Amino acid sequence: MDSGTTIGKHAEREWRKGSRLAYPHGLREGAKAFLAGYSLQMDHEIELKFLIAPEASNDVLARLAGREAVRQLDAIYFDTPDHALRRAGFGLRIRDGENGRKQTLKSASAGGVFARGEWESTVEGPEPDRELLARTPAAQVINGDALAPVFATNVRRTVRLIERDGAVIEAALDQGELRADDRRAPVSELELELKAGAPRVLFDLARDLAAHAPLRLSLVSKAERGYALARGEEDRQRSGPTFEAGASTAQALQALGREALDRLCAAAEALAERPGPERLHRLRVAARRFRALLKIFKPLASAPDARHVKAELKWLANTLGPARELDVFIADVWRPAAEAEAAAPEDAEALAAFGRALLEAQTAAYAKALAAVETSRYRALALEAAAWLEAGTWTTDASLAKDRERPAGAFAARFLDKQRRKLRKGGRHLARLEPFERHRLRIRGKVLRYAAQDLAPLFPDHPKRVEAFGEAISRLQDALGALNDLAAREALARSVSLSCEDPKAAFAAGALTAGFAEHEAGLLDEAQAAHDAFAEAKRFWQGI
Repeated sequence: MDSGTTIGKHAEREWRKGSRLAYPHGLREGAKAFLAGYSLQMDHEIELKFLIAPEASNDVLARLAGREAVRQLDAIYFDTPDHALRRAGFGLRIRDGENGRKQTLKSASAGGVFARGEWESTVEGPEPDRELLARTPAAQVINGDALAPVFATNVRRTVRLIERDGAVIEAALDQGELRADDRRAPVSELELELKAGAPRVLFDLARDLAAHAPLRLSLVSKAERGYALARGEEDRQRSGPTFEAGASTAQALQALGREALDRLCAAAEALAERPGPERLHRLRVAARRFRALLKIFKPLASAPDARHVKAELKWLANTLGPARELDVFIADVWRPAAEAEAAAPEDAEALAAFGRALLEAQTAAYAKALAAVETSRYRALALEAAAWLEAGTWTTDASLAKDRERPAGAFAARFLDKQRRKLRKGGRHLARLEPFERHRLRIRGKVLRYAAQDLAPLFPDHPKRVEAFGEAISRLQDALGALNDLAAREALARSVSLSCEDPKAAFAAGALTAGFAEHEAGLLDEAQAAHDAFAEAKRFWQGI
């Protein structure tokens, strides 16, 4: 690409974003004429988005010193009847603003969560211009199908252009609502987009703002929220990470890390909006999977910034643990016993007393879990995880260059082989292991399970083996999990029943857990069989 084309693309981007904030009037007019031939252009954004309470907006703006512009941005999003664009990861809108009517197509990702492909041009009418769309990747997705409105946005945007430490950052505060038929959803977001300069400056500004206002990192676009509103969905559907089979280890880590962070933020938002067992479990799994990812990519995740993120993920998972354990105990142990028709009246009374104790403990555990998600500590965790992924030590450390550039397939095959060998060896004689040793083996198996799920796209030639290996490791995990639950549930029941000082509750807890030990031998046999089957499962990765 020659320098003239590069300058043209950069200038058009500035013009589209409201370059009057950065350029004198005369230069802006000159740039407008110069860009006449760039009516349709793809570029990339590097940005952070935060959900912000409306009442905190003034505090945030007070800390963003820079030239300001205020715009009203009203847009309508279009798609095919079966939402083909959405399923392919695109958002198509027609927006009316101070610079006229624009048609914009955005990809959900073009290199990662923080980088999005964008195609924009001026249009005349209120409907999408198919000739322009024919020149974008969405053409094959639409394939001649009709396009109809899905939802609308009414947003007031306050923009400030900030110069800091040699970087230029555009801050945009959006406030308004999404509309889909008779449904409404509020919008209150802060976007920080790096226009020029080092990524670390973007994160430093975000940290400064987060120290003065509760900013919650969000990786969900307005388009995704709008579709969820239009379809009445409580939780959005993610498309998963994308990277080529020939990706480098660094590219694979960033793609998987961004997906892990997306999963974490989405689960935290969902739990905060409406608490429940499934949503709590989803957040706990997200924290554990992200932590496992740092173990998988340990050669690139050993610096203090990575270790800090790993430790905070452990804190979050551990904070959610008691609520999850109580959810499972109530659903799998207490409720079946309470609903059993053969229960004698005196047994039912004792079970009810134990049930009240469980409910009290569950309520307290949920209060702690929800409080954790609302703390500045969690918000900092999400931001620091993003900072590590995009601008962490590992991205620039010269001593890690070979590790970054190594083919991801070779790295993944070596890791999977090593973990598989350890798990096969460690589980040969499960009956001889102490409960804590089985627990450690289970954790090792969980890391391998997550690694197999995350790294499988690097090996597309053996889909049947991927499926069979996944099923084998899942069966082993379930069997080891049952053994772990057996060891932990008696302690949980004892702790809960004694905390309420009700003899009837203690009696019911003892009666419910009395037979647990009798099941250990059978569960050990099942776990050993699952381990032996796993040991025979064929590898799906390269080098087999």
